[in-house]
Amino acid sequence: MIGLCLGLLFPLVGCSGTAVQQAFSADPQASQWTSTQQLPADYPASLNYPNANLQGVLKTKADASQEPNWQGQVQQTRWGTPDNSQDVQKFYRQLFQQQGWQLTGQKLSQQQLIFLAERQGLKVRVTIPAAATLVPAQPNPESSTTRVPLLVFFIDYVSDPNSKPDPSTPSSTPSPQSQGSQGELTGTPETESADLQTYVQDLRQLGLLTTAGESTASTPSRVLSNPNQPVTRGTFARWLVETNNRLYRDRTAYQIRLAASSQQPTFQDVPKTHPDFAYIQGLAEAGFIPSPLSGDPNQKSFKPDQPLTRETLLLWKVPIDLRRILPSATADKVKEVWGFKDAQKISPTAMAAIFADHKNGDLANLRRLLGSALLLQPQKPVTQAEAAACLWFVGVAGEGYSAKDVLQAEQQTQGSS
Repeated sequence: MIGLCLGLLFPLVGCSGTAVQQAFSADPQASQWTSTQQLPADYPASLNYPNANLQGVLKTKADASQEPNWQGQVQQTRWGTPDNSQDVQKFYRQLFQQQGWQLTGQKLSQQQLIFLAERQGLKVRVTIPAAATLVPAQPNPESSTTRVPLLVFFIDYVSDPNSKPDPSTPSSTPSPQSQGSQGELTGTPETESADLQTYVQDLRQLGLLTTAGESTASTPSRVLSNPNQPVTRGTFARWLVETNNRLYRDRTAYQIRLAASSQQPTFQDVPKTHPDFAYIQGLAEAGFIPSPLSGDPNQKSFKPDQPLTRETLLLWKVPIDLRRILPSATADKVKEVWGFKDAQKISPTAMAAIFADHKNGDLANLRRLLGSALLLQPQKPVTQAEAAACLWFVGVAGEGYSAKDVLQAEQQTQGSS
């Protein structure tokens, strides 16, 4: 990788201009790297690592000695993250597995791991070093004696001009907005984050994630109207029940029963006339959410119109995934398995759910909600798109169902009929 070794020694972020010049003085192409916050127009946004900053871009001619199957102009991007190499490696391995990429190769050495992947004519190379390097701390890097670790990695790509564009790559014509009838995602700022698009699309194709007044019987658009807006507690309760019952449609023993209008309301702010009464009351009757029925006398109000927080999402969702009472947990246990620096901020009632979620490995809700992160921010509101990501899979690894599983099974059944 051009400039890799030098880039690892002296990453741009947190360095003075002099340090940058010295770091790349031995690289014949060092001056061609552009220190910019502007990504190329054709950059595949779905490849973004959530906790990385862009450090530079460079366009070069494909080198057959490095990648024999690459031709034309190669766009290189350089990134920096405070996360460790293992977290970054895990993120991209999971991304390539879950988002329809073909993993064409892996090159492992003591110094680095290289992923090679393809999708719809787009060839990608992600180079991740084995270790970070120490760089001057901000805000005064020139005078600072404090050093902090920074992992510098590279994302390079080349497109086949004869292939169809990658759906995650911006395109000027035709615009994604104009293809709405074909189910393409919009390219406006209201579009959900690229790494969440697949989850939303799969669930919407199953008729889920409906909004008020929208019928599940119709074929909905594959986009959410407000994907980046917080989801309310009432809406998520409905989505949670509807998604569980849709994914487990053929396994009635795993479905959550809706409450009848004749049942006495558990929460004083969710009367029988509330549009989500059947779902909220059903969750309470089944014991999946805290309520006076489950021995929580202080939970007299549900607050359906308030934003759903991250810890509450886990508090409700994990018991449905595991279908059992959760073992107790402490902040130290959560910090041990997840590494969250703010584990002490988690409410005691949500601690067990967040700890138990880790047992689901790569299918844990927090993997889809946060990606790679060392902060949970338990009280932060959950967006509609983030809620969709968590609902995309229900159950435990090896036994649960994802929206993708159900879609593929139903498509195969329709194709054989």
